[in-house]
Amino acid sequence: MIVHNVKIGNQESKQVSDREHKKIYVGCAESDIRYRDLLVYGRHRWELYSKPTIDFLTLDRKEMELVQYKPIVEKTIQRANGVMILISAQTSKDSLALWEIDCSLSNKIPIVGVDIRQNSESDIPTKLAEKMTRYGWEWFAEFFNGL
Repeated sequence: MIVHNVKIGNQESKQVSDREHKKIYVGCAESDIRYRDLLVYGRHRWELYSKPTIDFLTLDRKEMELVQYKPIVEKTIQRANGVMILISAQTSKDSLALWEIDCSLSNKIPIVGVDIRQNSESDIPTKLAEKMTRYGWEWFAEFFNGL
């Protein structure tokens, strides 16, 4: 096992990695932002399971009109190597989360739905039916290593 001295934020020159660097956009329903933040701020754990180093890209919608927000998100998604969308019971009801999924698919960016549902009977977006994974570092690594 390789152990890194990881600091969230700036990478120090001592932390140079020979792995390919990937950018992953993480989207979710408005009500799931706390789960998104847990995933993003725990990014140092990816090094234990995944070959590439990871930068997570997120955007908050607060105080921003949709007309301003959507073009920024689309540009961010276009420069990402992959997209992770957290899927809860609220995702199918959140038009912006559904738009993020459509944006990723229309730009041909690899996407995975991350199942955070408490009730497995709740709906998942139809477009992600064959693109789902569990919440867990080892399952995410399969997605990252496939990019």
